[in-house]
Amino acid sequence: MKDMLEGVRVLDFSSNAAGPTCAAMLADYGAEVVKIERPVTGNDERAYGIQVDGGVSLLGAWLNRGKKSVTLNLKDPEAIKLIKQMVKEFDVLVESGRPGVMKQFGVDFETIHALNPKLVYCSVSAFGQDGPYSRKPGYDIIAQAMSGLMDITGEKNGPPMKSGTTLSDYVGGINAFGSVLAALRYAEHTGIGQHVDVSLLMSMIYLNGAVEYLNIGISPQRSGNHHNTLAPYGLFVGNKGQSLIIAVISPKLWAKLCQVMGMPELENDPRFDTLNHRRENRDELVKIIEDWLKTYDDIGIVADMLDKEGIPSCKVYTSEDVLNDEHIKQQQYITNIPVPDNVTTRSEFFARNCLAKFSQTPGKVKKAPYVGQNNYEIFARYGMDKDAVDTMEKKWE
Repeated sequence: MKDMLEGVRVLDFSSNAAGPTCAAMLADYGAEVVKIERPVTGNDERAYGIQVDGGVSLLGAWLNRGKKSVTLNLKDPEAIKLIKQMVKEFDVLVESGRPGVMKQFGVDFETIHALNPKLVYCSVSAFGQDGPYSRKPGYDIIAQAMSGLMDITGEKNGPPMKSGTTLSDYVGGINAFGSVLAALRYAEHTGIGQHVDVSLLMSMIYLNGAVEYLNIGISPQRSGNHHNTLAPYGLFVGNKGQSLIIAVISPKLWAKLCQVMGMPELENDPRFDTLNHRRENRDELVKIIEDWLKTYDDIGIVADMLDKEGIPSCKVYTSEDVLNDEHIKQQQYITNIPVPDNVTTRSEFFARNCLAKFSQTPGKVKKAPYVGQNNYEIFARYGMDKDAVDTMEKKWE
């Protein structure tokens, strides 16, 4: 077996980022993923982010890596008839329409389950398939806000703050990927597929570790770039806007930090001699550390000093730093991917690699298709010759 998911076949109806992320991850590990797209324009993610060659989105190429693209107009009964043929030979279906949309087209879970009882049907939405908010439109920032995560993110006296990336889409996609694999294992043992309901809100609430504090009547507050319960643990600013993360989680590390700073007396200072005291006097402690950092023109010197003593720390990377870091390059967390065949100005682009490394069956990030690139190949499996495909597609232009 060359790839872990070799032989698994996936129909990907999804658009935007979360559903496509799930399906792309399945493709990374060997599944055949057939992307169902709108004729001519393709699905929404093809217009996202930076574009090359007059309109090819590199983010869209990353989200659709390793897939095969076919175009179908789901409003046409001919397309729905073809889909109902196709699902009999597939193991997974991923969709990200608002709840009820797939039912309008006649390809909802109940209909597909009757045609292929073993198929795993994964729906990715903002709020889930049921409940008061299920039909409410929602995107990443809404899931971030309603999960409570934005409320605990930001400066102590400032407003709530969102993540710098589309966090819920990527976490939702990863959640869907893991959930699909769990349901696939069950289907392999029982012959029974099921409906997997993944929501962006559910995925973000899972990340909210503040929820458990409510059991003892504590409502966590924003603490900016410093931890609510640990100190010193956070971001410290030095000269020229340079900054450093320092994460001291034990008395031993606190003693080491005091030595590195040349202030051994701080270890037993009544203001800082215990974690509770350090937390209570955090503002004062932060100023002491930042004043010390400002005695260095290059904060990298401090980072090296802390590394030498085994004190967890790092500089705050820019995206360019991520790309150029020697460890990240050696571990290939960023990789080069061939561009889609409709790009002529470059041969490859760099992007995020597979999410995990496997010793026996490593995944591989592969080339994305252009819209409808695989129409002839896929539809031929269902008795359609080139003329029939052309005729069908022509009426949707």
